[in-house]
Amino acid sequence: MRSIEKILKEARSGQMADLPDAHLMPDEYESDEDSPLVDANADTEHVRKIYYCTRTHSQITQFIKELKRSSFGSSTRVSALASRQNLCVFEPVRQLRSQRLMNDRCVELQKGKSNAKPTAPLADATVGGGQKRRKRDPQLESSCPYYQKENIETLSTQILNEVLDIEESAKAGTETLGCPYYASRLALPDAEVVAVPYNLILHRPTREASGIQLKDQIVIIDEAHNLLDAIAGMYSAEITQRQVRKASSQLSQYHERYRTRLTPKNTLYIKQLILVLKKLLEVFQGLPAETADAKHSTPSKVFTMDSFLLSAKLESVNLFKILAYCKRSLISKKLSSYAEFYADPTSITGLLSSSQTDDGSPSSPLMVIEGFLETLTNANTDGRIVLSADTVSGGKLKFLLLNPAVYVSDIFQSARSVIFAGGTMRPVSDFEDQLLTMAGVAPSRVHKFACGHVVSPDNILPIALQSSPIGLKFEFNYMTRNTMIPQLGCLLSNLCNIVPGGIVCFLCSYEYEELVFTTFTKPGCEALKNIQRKKVVFREPKKSSDVEGVLTTYARAVKHPVGALTGAILFAVVGGKLSEGINFSDELGRCVVMVGLPYPNTNSPELQEKMKFLDSKLPGKQAGKAHYEGLCMKAVNQSIGTLLPYF
Repeated sequence: MRSIEKILKEARSGQMADLPDAHLMPDEYESDEDSPLVDANADTEHVRKIYYCTRTHSQITQFIKELKRSSFGSSTRVSALASRQNLCVFEPVRQLRSQRLMNDRCVELQKGKSNAKPTAPLADATVGGGQKRRKRDPQLESSCPYYQKENIETLSTQILNEVLDIEESAKAGTETLGCPYYASRLALPDAEVVAVPYNLILHRPTREASGIQLKDQIVIIDEAHNLLDAIAGMYSAEITQRQVRKASSQLSQYHERYRTRLTPKNTLYIKQLILVLKKLLEVFQGLPAETADAKHSTPSKVFTMDSFLLSAKLESVNLFKILAYCKRSLISKKLSSYAEFYADPTSITGLLSSSQTDDGSPSSPLMVIEGFLETLTNANTDGRIVLSADTVSGGKLKFLLLNPAVYVSDIFQSARSVIFAGGTMRPVSDFEDQLLTMAGVAPSRVHKFACGHVVSPDNILPIALQSSPIGLKFEFNYMTRNTMIPQLGCLLSNLCNIVPGGIVCFLCSYEYEELVFTTFTKPGCEALKNIQRKKVVFREPKKSSDVEGVLTTYARAVKHPVGALTGAILFAVVGGKLSEGINFSDELGRCVVMVGLPYPNTNSPELQEKMKFLDSKLPGKQAGKAHYEGLCMKAVNQSIGTLLPYF
């Protein structure tokens, strides 16, 4: 048996393959990335094509379904791109819940390790202090059977010859033993129509990595009323004090355990990362105190990019190099595996045992923090850092993107045409100001086209009710909300008596929805009982996984009423799970009720900064006010739009 000294000597010299925790060591930073078998960035000539870009994978499937039904379906070469979560057919990778973990594992399987033999099963060992350490999964695969060049090329040809949606491409991949993820990308140059989710077009690094070339191509962005929010969400990032503290503790323990086995380069950058995390923790010490008059707002502090770097004392740190190291060394993934490998429920700190995210997948907070550090490389004028208090996590740091145009201007410059399509685009002034004007698009290039409404005026009865059934003026503001709710109950009860089928009632927030039902169930309030005499009552579920079940039960109650019941009523929240992408057709939505107007909170520091930014960039246009009003009206349009197209 070899001595521990000999094992450590071999480890320091790089011979660590037989150590049970060798997979936890960071990849060598100086080494080059192995070239993938399928090169998405190959310099291949692309035919002119249409990129159809939409928000969700389900909408891509719906688009391809309609394309098949058209006269162009059989003669058009189509490729549908999606994430590994939708296209990966290798079960050991599919079982990973996190998309980032799936991406990292897939890349690992493509490297030189792909020819190695699987690791033999190992029993749990005990290290100093009696702490048990977990071995790697005995079934850990060393290569992907679907990553075969010939099979991928065969599947790519099939994708071009047939019109396949995402699910059909995945099924074809299992039959041909070719990877659908890479086959769909290999088909890109010769495809005439490419259907992609938002992030593959709007996120430049992802777009380039996927081999998408927009020069002289046609880009159609559907559901474009979501575009500003999609860009902001894509490039924004938020971290909590708890996440930073956990990542700092994990990385410090990791460095302490492996300091004799790390290369000098890895040691240097890990120490710099620990320093950055320490500085971020110090920033949280400057949280503003909560004041007695701040009842409707959270104590917060706003920084420009430069002022935040100075406040955090990070102005001398080269974040670009640190981020490059994180990307090449996969240190966050190694740290996540380390936390899982050495998880110990009986440990004093409990930090490693708490390394799971809310969805149950093991992860290190360093992955999230990397995203936040990347936002700090933005231009000073394009964003803000908001430091706010949080009773659960101890505090939050959020990057707020103020100028989404900076991330799409290159698309406007390179594409032949960009078409924005959507059913609830109006008011368009906010969209034009924030996206087109700030991106430098000349007004002469912008052409507007709007179709007449498909719904006959005879089928619509819009009513703005100013007063309750007993004559009280409706004022759904914060001060009068308690007195208005009983009157709202009377109104809804009357509607249930005269409207057949389904009624959808939208409320402005989850908090207000909870308050409405609390009031309806108080002693002396008969509103809920009166409603239930005619309708089955449903509420928007808290979990996304419960939405389908609620909608199915709601539809059954509407289509098959029992006894004296005439249907059902569904209470939903503006901007929630049921306000968009749900079709309340025919009897499922005979009436839609919008309670109040969902204006955003003017005390929100994010909204205040956004309005100031717009007013400074677009003087004389009251762009800040237009943005504030636009947020409200678009939320209303999206909510009632779930019903109107189906009359």
